[in-house]
Amino acid sequence: MGTVELRNKWKEAIGKVDDRFLRMVDALYETYSKDQVDFFEELPKEIQELLIESRENIKNGDFFTHEEVMSEVRKKFNISE
Repeated sequence: MGTVELRNKWKEAIGKVDDRFLRMVDALYETYSKDQVDFFEELPKEIQELLIESRENIKNGDFFTHEEVMSEVRKKFNISE
């Protein structure tokens, strides 16, 4: 079962389960959330700065789409689609 199907299943089931089950799922989620590590702080400073700069570029519309990049690569290396 894929992620989309699993989410849809649980969205539907959430209205059918009892309070005890909801509390168990909530406890599981809280434990899972606490285990998640913010990897950004673990990255080297240079990488952090590049990621911040990239995010700003995207906000300002200064980026190329995948389609644009692939089009240029196809032209440069004479590759047909």
